[in-house]
Amino acid sequence: MTFGKRQLVAGALVLALGAAVYLNWQFSENEVLTVSDTSTTEDTTRQLGQATYVNTSVSDTSDESSETSDEESEAEESEAEETAADTSESDEETAEEESDFFEEERESRSQAREEALELLEEILESAESDEAAKTEAVSAAEELAAVIKTESDIETLIKAKGFDDCFVSINNGECSVIVSSGNLNDNTVLAIKDIVNTQGGIDFDCITVSEL
Repeated sequence: MTFGKRQLVAGALVLALGAAVYLNWQFSENEVLTVSDTSTTEDTTRQLGQATYVNTSVSDTSDESSETSDEESEAEESEAEETAADTSESDEETAEEESDFFEEERESRSQAREEALELLEEILESAESDEAAKTEAVSAAEELAAVIKTESDIETLIKAKGFDDCFVSINNGECSVIVSSGNLNDNTVLAIKDIVNTQGGIDFDCITVSEL
């Protein structure tokens, strides 16, 4: 009987020890899995955090790039507007200077013609002038009047060719033509000379055409 009880006790101890080992093994496996899962979760969280940070950085960079692009576009537009304004002002100044030049030339020409006519009138009215001088004065006055009309007609026809303004001066069988800038070329020079030749009977070699 004593031996039987010892066997029972020993068997119970073996079973208890086996159960303890099994439970310890089972607990250890679960703990490893838990730690592993925790590590994986932390890694995933860390990666998501990094991805969020990277995405935020990319978004910020994109916004900064867009703002820079907008600023550059505004700067280019502003510069273009300033350039256009400067060009417009320059064109207006050039047009004004040309207009002043032609007005001054016409006034100078008109004054010279008036002085010439006054001199001829004095000759005609002078009691001391002989008939030959008076006849010559009348002829000169008629010729001067014809020149004045021819100059005016030529200027009108030249403007009809597309020039904004021009100045024509005829003296001693020669003609000088000055036109506004922009349209003078070989073809227009030839057209101007043809006008002068037709209206004033002046040879092509005696005609000079220049651009202001």
